[in-house]
Amino acid sequence: MRILIGPNSYGLDAVIPTVQARHPDVEIEVCTERELLADALREADIYLGWLSREAYLGAGKLKWIQSPSTGVDSFLRIPELRDGDVLLTGAKGTHAACLAESAIAMIFAFTRGIRTFIDHQDRKAWASRTVRNALVELTESTVGIVGFGTVGQALAARVQAFGACVVATDAFPGDKPDYVERLTGPEGLGGLLTESDYVVVTVPLVATTRHMIDAAAMAKMKPTAMLVGISRGGVIDEGALAGALISRRIAAAALDVFEKEPLPEDSPLWDIDNLLITPHAAGGSQHESRHIQDIFIDNVDRFVAGDVPLRNLIDKQRGF
Repeated sequence: MRILIGPNSYGLDAVIPTVQARHPDVEIEVCTERELLADALREADIYLGWLSREAYLGAGKLKWIQSPSTGVDSFLRIPELRDGDVLLTGAKGTHAACLAESAIAMIFAFTRGIRTFIDHQDRKAWASRTVRNALVELTESTVGIVGFGTVGQALAARVQAFGACVVATDAFPGDKPDYVERLTGPEGLGGLLTESDYVVVTVPLVATTRHMIDAAAMAKMKPTAMLVGISRGGVIDEGALAGALISRRIAAAALDVFEKEPLPEDSPLWDIDNLLITPHAAGGSQHESRHIQDIFIDNVDRFVAGDVPLRNLIDKQRGF
């Protein structure tokens, strides 16, 4: 059995000593150059990393792919992979804490005046009285979380500590934690949008969630509300968002993910003053690589032993 670790910036080859100690008969190869990936994949049974359709089509022996990312929409855009027998597992749980903290930071950038203070610091302007009077707390506000998976749950646990009321929706709502006021299925989205001061979108990008937050959805939001997107580009309709922000239909927004990445230089989103843009970096954490490695090691153990299902196994037709 041969494992291939593909090009990555996480140092995922650190799994090699542990995997080889547990499974000495397994061969492990590392490919560091994307242009060499297609050739390296030809003899691999297991692959850890990202790949293109071209590289996948030449991987005739492949049986299982471990994605280093939580979202797997880029893999499922390869029709042969989506409709074939190769197993796909994700890194669910890896990015829960860091994405939750990033969402809170995005909110604080506006509510605590951080963006404004940075601008004033650049101009050596002491704007205490002007900015101070515009600052608000999360206390007694309502945070609506669209998607109550590991990221949504981590976010809820954190924002409730600030004295906020948490409401959430999920495609498959489970047990409601005590600190969540209401957890419903998708039918509760309209009510969530209407009552929330902050709407944080954490759902994966699948057919049913593309442009889930469109112009009609934004029309239900409070004019003082803020929208945060931290899961995948395409869930929030960027054209509708631009219109809502420019017209002040909603007060502010923050996006870490976009329909096209990198965000093109000519995108009108860059010039919207009440939009905070971060470059799909909210998943960064000093623990990220270790979490991915732990999932992969666990899954190698299961795969070799024939212990299925693997951890974080993706339903490729459902999309998550």
